[in-house]
Amino acid sequence: MTGRDRLRAILRRQPREGLSWTTLVDGATLSGVPEALRGNGGIDFYRHLGCDIFLLNGWGTPHAFRSPSLRWADGVEASARADGDRLIQEWHSPAGSLTAVSRRGHPVKYPVTDLAEMRTYRELWEGATYEPYADSAALAATEELIGDVGIVSRFWGPSTLPRLLENDMGTEGFYTLHSDHTDDMEALLAVMHERELVAFDHLAASPCESVTLCENTSTAYISPTFYRKYNLPHQADFVDKVKAAGKTALLHMCGHVRDILPDIRETGCDGIHALTPPPVGNTPWEQALDVLGEELIIVGCLDPATFVSGPVENIGPALDRLYTPRLREANVVLWAAADGIAVELARFEAVQHWFEAQVPPR
Repeated sequence: MTGRDRLRAILRRQPREGLSWTTLVDGATLSGVPEALRGNGGIDFYRHLGCDIFLLNGWGTPHAFRSPSLRWADGVEASARADGDRLIQEWHSPAGSLTAVSRRGHPVKYPVTDLAEMRTYRELWEGATYEPYADSAALAATEELIGDVGIVSRFWGPSTLPRLLENDMGTEGFYTLHSDHTDDMEALLAVMHERELVAFDHLAASPCESVTLCENTSTAYISPTFYRKYNLPHQADFVDKVKAAGKTALLHMCGHVRDILPDIRETGCDGIHALTPPPVGNTPWEQALDVLGEELIIVGCLDPATFVSGPVENIGPALDRLYTPRLREANVVLWAAADGIAVELARFEAVQHWFEAQVPPR
């Protein structure tokens, strides 16, 4: 069974041969491996490891997935410029102006910090639209690079609540504005999600066979109450539209989600991407199966405390403990995640050698 066949079987909850593992790297890791393994944005590295490739969009490759694309109304001037290692984004409209500053992908200044800016932002969204693009050519080119060792999942997001928390207001700013100006915040949330529903339609029409909504959900910054009131219904709308199109609907939740597992079940999602066990996360995979059922698809992180920072020789024993008989039969893909951080080759090879010992050579 090829990697593509194995991953498809897991996404379709069908019988498959052997256990599946994958990884995802970027320049931080690739810069430290032999030059012969750096080609095709990580694809050559994955092939060297012999893992199944579960690629998010055209990650690391030149092939961009564009649909859906957010477009502001006529009269809104949006711009971005680099200033050293900072990215400055500005929006100017008849309603007002907003400025965001990020450094190496992380917010330094949020665009919305007070009531006036929140109202300006809402007016921007009232005129916004999501437009579709044909991603078939990008998918075909990416699949040609991957070959029969993997698949591509459309990766998009976040949805309204995590977008505000992560990108637009920050955690403190969001909860302060929600507390002080609840009606205005409710109006903003409503109009953003109304536009987002159109985006979900376009995602459901994607040529990819699975769609992963990148939420980064965690009770470290989304309380269970706010998750149930806002995030859950939004995710459920995404899941409904993607599943109605005959595709697999995954939610990327890389934080602490143990306390909202019953709520996640209510979304109807097919699976959780980046489910992380303790000590970095707080959700053992078997506990997720207990609550969401044996059919749950888990693309689960290998605990970073083991994979990234612990002794290399502990990786194999950790996998021995992780893979109980129940998990060996479950719809599980181990994800040795290494995006944004440098991880030494020996750590990937430790995972590779463990998996090679579990099944006949592929």
